[in-house]
Amino acid sequence: MARALASGVSQGTELLLFRGEGPTPFDPSLDAPDAECAPTYPRRYGYAWVGEVVARGEGAALGPGDRVFALAPHGDLHLLGPGAARGLPRSIPAERAVLAANLETAITCVWDAGLGLGDAVVVLGGGIVGLLIVALARRAGAVVRLVEPSERRRQVGLALGAAVALRPEDDRPCGDADAVIAATGHPEELDRAIAHAAREATVTVASFYGARTSPVALGAEFHRRRLRLRASQVSTLPPERAPRWDHARRFALVRAVLEDPALDALLDPPVPLDAAPSVYAELAAEPGARLQTVFRYGARSATREAT
Repeated sequence: MARALASGVSQGTELLLFRGEGPTPFDPSLDAPDAECAPTYPRRYGYAWVGEVVARGEGAALGPGDRVFALAPHGDLHLLGPGAARGLPRSIPAERAVLAANLETAITCVWDAGLGLGDAVVVLGGGIVGLLIVALARRAGAVVRLVEPSERRRQVGLALGAAVALRPEDDRPCGDADAVIAATGHPEELDRAIAHAAREATVTVASFYGARTSPVALGAEFHRRRLRLRASQVSTLPPERAPRWDHARRFALVRAVLEDPALDALLDPPVPLDAAPSVYAELAAEPGARLQTVFRYGARSATREAT
């Protein structure tokens, strides 16, 4: 059993629930097959939970005092089954550690996009996943262009390594990108992604659109440039990596990246879990105003580090 220190809001996915735009079933990777989980708010959800073990189960590798991350809903306590809790070093602050789930998503997306040294990469959307992709693509040696309407998010993108950060209205696609990553959460932006892609390039879709759809122009430019659309999904590893990588090795990479304090630029000041209803309403009203929203729990502030 573990007691909560912090949990992170996935603004894109959780707002689908809040707005009633989720598909049925909403999230087969987290919902039990027989669970009665409505694809709308309110319901228990979340997948970025950080806690501290308070009791060890029989045969468990982690014991009291150990810091853990879990793909678990927001909540004070969780009884985590075998393999559900993944250990974290105390050198990673609990608030930063809530980025682990989206960091797994971003790593997988960078792999799916096949980014290489010197590639010209366009990232559409500066939410948390998009900004983490910017940081990882820069680490991989790519030259990154971010397109994002929020001034605040554009500035964070530049701080994390984007060479250019533009408003959508200032963006002029010219079909010269080696790779394009769609992370806006809006399916209509796929037309912009296609317009950016150079010949034989891949457009990788990181967003989860839920029940939303939009017509996509797969006409002359898409065909003449022989473009590829690829879905990126974190629950499985890219097939070209699966012979050498597994989920444990990928999470070891997540832990290593989370040691970087530059990622704190993604964190908003924590708010108490009791404020969740108003927080979701604010996120829905101004989706670009916040970065990573973090819930804190009781007197055990996520910023408190045990000595």
